[in-house]
Amino acid sequence: MSNQGYLDQPELHAKAPYRAGLLTFPGNLQKALNEAKEDPKKIMFGVAQGIPSVFVTKLLAAAQPDFIWLDVEHGMYNRLTLFDCIQAAQFHSEGKTMVMVRVPKHDEISLTTALDAGAAGIVLPHTESADDVKALIKEAFYPPLGSRSYSPWTYFPGISEKSIYPGDGFNIQTGNRHIAIIAQIESVKGIENIDEIAAVPGVAGLMFGRGDFSMDAGIALSMGEPPDPIFTAAMDKFVAAGKKYGKPLFGLAGASNASGMKTMIDEGYAAICVGLDTWSLTGMVLSGVSGAKALVEKVEAESAAAANGAAVVVPVNGSAKETESK
Repeated sequence: MSNQGYLDQPELHAKAPYRAGLLTFPGNLQKALNEAKEDPKKIMFGVAQGIPSVFVTKLLAAAQPDFIWLDVEHGMYNRLTLFDCIQAAQFHSEGKTMVMVRVPKHDEISLTTALDAGAAGIVLPHTESADDVKALIKEAFYPPLGSRSYSPWTYFPGISEKSIYPGDGFNIQTGNRHIAIIAQIESVKGIENIDEIAAVPGVAGLMFGRGDFSMDAGIALSMGEPPDPIFTAAMDKFVAAGKKYGKPLFGLAGASNASGMKTMIDEGYAAICVGLDTWSLTGMVLSGVSGAKALVEKVEAESAAAANGAAVVVPVNGSAKETESK
């Protein structure tokens, strides 16, 4: 224990090397991804959130993952919930956790909301051409890189002018320096055009959509089974484009899948989701309920055997082995 104040005990502070000067502004995801691409020790590990709940975000952010990936394409987020989830992640992690948001294609409202709240990354699903990404870049960045509008509702006189960079009035250049655009490739056409997509200077990372690509290619979805050769060829082309153009890769790998995670690291993945909120929650319930049922069966079998004058050994997940009682 110590009688020192909070500021005099740096071990209590979150180490957030990529945070912006203000927690309402985006962390430097561009820098984080590039450093992770060059140094495996800096690879970002985070979680995906599909449940549209600020409370869930607070729980996830309390663990201070490197990022939380909010899926607005498939999650039922409204504007206010999305805005509050992004800022809750940043405040409850003390700036350690950056937020990536997958916005539906051509959804300017979700995009504007995410950016104004301080999202550090935007994932564009169903990217099929360089023009797709260039259109998003125009909307996501302030001039001279794009044509994003500056919101008066994210500006606070006497506060928001302050920046960690010189000549960065109103933190406009902070947004342009920090926000990372991640192109998600999930169709046959997208893979065909992967080189032209990866070559766009404003693309900060690449993501592969396994499920949608498989359906578009007319092959079976693979969840643990050996992948189809068409899928393998597409993944090889995706990884090769990332290496050729120096673009970090972003994807999902279960925390318990050590071999799969090692493969992703070797392939150049700089940010890896190690879990999804819905999967983790249902997995916890399934495991708990199944374990409880197995335990009850074990106790009942032992009680029945004891009543019949026999000793029984019942593994929780096994069958009863009765022995004669002496």
